[in-house]
Amino acid sequence: MRLFHLTSGLLALALLTGCAGYQIRYDYDVTTHFSHYKTFDYYTSKKGTGGTSTFMDTRIRAAIERDLEAKGYVLETKADPDFLVTYYPIVRERRYRTTTHYGGYWGWGFRPFYGGIGTSVSQVHTYKEGTIVIEISDFRTNRLIWRGAAEGALTGLDDPQDANEVVNRAVRDILDRFPPK
Repeated sequence: MRLFHLTSGLLALALLTGCAGYQIRYDYDVTTHFSHYKTFDYYTSKKGTGGTSTFMDTRIRAAIERDLEAKGYVLETKADPDFLVTYYPIVRERRYRTTTHYGGYWGWGFRPFYGGIGTSVSQVHTYKEGTIVIEISDFRTNRLIWRGAAEGALTGLDDPQDANEVVNRAVRDILDRFPPK
């Protein structure tokens, strides 16, 4: 009975830790003084969009603006900003294989040895895995100063309401690490 409780507790813990659905990674230039940055704009390039829709682009852009403005940064479109934001969703097709074994046995019993023939069936499953990447560059030097990513955040988003919620949460989690402390 104790083994049952231990196993079910570990299973529940594994499910809870897996519920986030994505992993945040970030890196930055340690020589940069981030306190000098007050205004931002978007870099015009859209590299690596990986077949995402304009809806996803709109979701990510709105979430970035909302989170940066909540931190006190101002979107500057008429004059030169302090830093430029580039973002791109990357969507890749991933595959995994499952194998199920049927039959096949051997043993010792009434007859000296007995056995049977078994078989295995393998299936290849595909799914789309998506990552949101946000890069911040110094406007004057055009040097990358900060990069953050939510790996796996765009995986399995079939419902638009879910997509809005997940993108908002993922962008907020990425930008929680900007500026570095």
